[in-house]
Amino acid sequence: TTRLPPFARRPPVSSSSLPLSDSKLHPLLPSSPLPNPQNPTMSSSTDAMASPCSHDQFDEPDRERVLNYVFQAASDDELSIFKELVMIILDNGRGRPKEAIEELRVEDVGQLEGFSALHIAASKGSLGVCRYLVEELLVDVDLVDKEGRTPLLFATYHNGGTAEYLLDHGANQDKADHDGSSLLHYAAELGNCEMVELLLAKGAYVDPVSAYGTPLHVAAGKGHYGAMKILLDHNADYNKMVNGVTPLIVATDAKSMKCIKLLVKAGANLKEAAAYTTLHAEKVVSDYFLNCIMEDVDANRDVPFYGPMLKREIVTSGLISRGSNSLKNKDYVVAAKLYSKAMVLDPDDAVLFSDRSLCWLQLGDGKKALLDANRCRKMRPHWPKACHRQGEARMLLKDYEGASEQFLDGLKLDPVDTDIEAALREAMKSLKTSRSMKAN
Repeated sequence: TTRLPPFARRPPVSSSSLPLSDSKLHPLLPSSPLPNPQNPTMSSSTDAMASPCSHDQFDEPDRERVLNYVFQAASDDELSIFKELVMIILDNGRGRPKEAIEELRVEDVGQLEGFSALHIAASKGSLGVCRYLVEELLVDVDLVDKEGRTPLLFATYHNGGTAEYLLDHGANQDKADHDGSSLLHYAAELGNCEMVELLLAKGAYVDPVSAYGTPLHVAAGKGHYGAMKILLDHNADYNKMVNGVTPLIVATDAKSMKCIKLLVKAGANLKEAAAYTTLHAEKVVSDYFLNCIMEDVDANRDVPFYGPMLKREIVTSGLISRGSNSLKNKDYVVAAKLYSKAMVLDPDDAVLFSDRSLCWLQLGDGKKALLDANRCRKMRPHWPKACHRQGEARMLLKDYEGASEQFLDGLKLDPVDTDIEAALREAMKSLKTSRSMKAN
């Protein structure tokens, strides 16, 4: 039988010494549980885990107690004790210490499920234990827990020394967790400039996309100017749109003027942010926002100058741009809403009615589609696309005769438009079939 050695009689590590977090990302984006060294809490599942484990209490090692001893040694970087636990208790002479330590994981403890000894050693800065695991036992340096988080992720959040060591020994700097958040997302969320620099120096991709956006989105939402500056210096995409928002929109929502100005100086699209504030505040973009930005724009010749433009024109342009992006991404409800907002500011733009008509068509609302198409045709009676939209709406309403007439009008205006020609053939075919069915 195997007995715990005398050094194992000391009180085991309480599971409360393992890291958890309730930190959040930007409110525009989903919340994200991230490791927080200031709030290391994890509830114990049994009284036995918190009580001393004497070598003469049982014949076979209790798994939970062994896990506590191993993790305590890893946390404290007590290498000699850690080695004895691995070789004597876990491996027990089988000659497979690597497999034994890799299989020892936290079970059924919420966010920490799947934690390994390497996760603990990396997060606590236990370089000796990390070296033993990686160089002697050849443990997989990219082991993941239940959430897909690697030891490097926790080293990134807690300890720069072990992070650099793991990166130098093959850890994947672009490995993302199951939410798609990369190490760079976590470093940016924390505003850890040193870690952002290290990851980028080791070749991390600067613009990975997760549900939270890119690292630049995350840093902008937290107001981390320094991290944003580093990301921009490494050519982060300042106009990247994720979930309908750009980093500038995130910074605007966070009311971080310093970060807003940094993004505008880099070349971020001011019109997008202006349109966003209009859409969500139900009013034209505030004087405070535009005036602050315009001051910075005036002082920076590298930034496109919008001073002569009316605020209404800036906002309308931004709404149309975002609507077009939503239409391209097949988000027809959002696109229709954006076009409707733009129409309030510019009610005489026939293209807006044409594009909103297309949204209604894709949403299966033939009546609204025809109403917008008719308005479009009234504004621009000689525009073939207006005729095309009318015909498409009537096809959806099964008015094949009316559709044929309006497709024909469009073809007369543009005889080489193959789309209208094909639509006319389809309408005439449907009309013929409809009449045949009525005759029978």
